[in-house]
Amino acid sequence: MFTSLKSLVVANSVLISRWLLGSFLLLTAVTRFTADDVSYFSKQLQAVNLPELPWLSAVLGIMQLVTLAALIVPGYRWSQIIIYIYAGLATVPLLMMFTHPVWIDALGGFPAIGAGQGLIKYLGIVAVSLFIASHYAGHTRVNKLAVKLAVGGILLVMVWIGGMKFTQIEADGIEGLMSTSPLFSWIYSLFSVLHGSYFIGVVELLAVIGILLAPWSDKAYVFGLSVAALTFAATQTFLITLPGYETSLGFPVLTGSGQFIVKDLALLACCIILFNKRKLVGH
Repeated sequence: MFTSLKSLVVANSVLISRWLLGSFLLLTAVTRFTADDVSYFSKQLQAVNLPELPWLSAVLGIMQLVTLAALIVPGYRWSQIIIYIYAGLATVPLLMMFTHPVWIDALGGFPAIGAGQGLIKYLGIVAVSLFIASHYAGHTRVNKLAVKLAVGGILLVMVWIGGMKFTQIEADGIEGLMSTSPLFSWIYSLFSVLHGSYFIGVVELLAVIGILLAPWSDKAYVFGLSVAALTFAATQTFLITLPGYETSLGFPVLTGSGQFIVKDLALLACCIILFNKRKLVGH
């Protein structure tokens, strides 16, 4: 009975992860067919001295939609291959950390990261994609690797972005997000803009410490994962309160900020996966 219950829990975590990753793919795929995204990808190619490819954005959008279809029917071999391919493609933005100007020179460069805050989230996207594909393909080793990448994806984001909360530039940057949300605006009634950012940074780094304590304390680990999961879930409210979308095309399309926010859906999926894979992490 215990084995059956455990299998049910794992199956549900995979189902939720598929839904979260699929939501991210669908929401961002729509933007790939807009002029803004065409321009964005052209600029990224120019940054590494490659020719403009005006069709690249649309191709990526189609790839995301194909991956979404694969997530709907993951039991097929072709579906697993497609999800694996997408996981490989999702590593490219991580490589852009080394080829594009994403560091903040005013803060000393490394490790103060600017535009790269959105890029580092792709480690979590890679982890979830690999986890889902390997789960249905029965690839145990890849599945275990995906779990470790999920830990790394969460820690990378929480440490780096959490650490940035102790800078004025990040404090000013998040004020517009936080002050519009009923879940977070109360912080500014207790703290200044800078000290409110400090408070958020402390909470995020406490989550990191809890996760790192996995080999020694299950309670600390669950606490850390819970704080991380709540953080990634709560940020989705910014899509409405900011808002993170615009309707100039006649229907809602994510803005650049909106695309940054929905990447947290993959990180939330990482948290859900790790809740049910604690033995592979440290217990």
